[in-house]
Amino acid sequence: MRVFRLLMRSPRWIAVAAIGGLCLTMGVGTSFTALGQNQSSASANDVIFARKTLMATIARNMYPIDEMRQNGKYDLDKGRTNADSISGMLMAFPHLFPATTNTWTDKGPRDPAVDTFASPTVWEAYASFYKESQAASKMAFDLSNAKNDVEFRTKARDLRLACDTCHADYQKNN
Repeated sequence: MRVFRLLMRSPRWIAVAAIGGLCLTMGVGTSFTALGQNQSSASANDVIFARKTLMATIARNMYPIDEMRQNGKYDLDKGRTNADSISGMLMAFPHLFPATTNTWTDKGPRDPAVDTFASPTVWEAYASFYKESQAASKMAFDLSNAKNDVEFRTKARDLRLACDTCHADYQKNN
């Protein structure tokens, strides 16, 4: 903080150059490389694998919350942390459904790693899917701010219901 204050008292061009250099040394400048890269190079299977990985991570964060509800033993710090993580992931989740990943078919064997289990309904009713994902993200955020066991239990139940409803509406389970 002292360095920043000192820079702000320096002539403007010195401050700008120093802050720019600091950003570059912290790695901020390297992110500009990605702007010029072709984002279409990711295959549909790559995107499907990414969203399956994200969903598996959401599930790993949800399991302890479900366990707390089942056994009635609440670790609010752990539960809040898990819910906060879930909230962030659910915010990003619907963005992993570009039209190129609408590859569901009832025919043939399915590779669980890269074949989609997303129902075509995701793309037919994408606005609803998006809205439900964002609502679930908010529920998880609200759960991350639960003040006591009773509030945590109620909000955790609501989040579980939102997850199960979304899976019922938008996931193929064969």
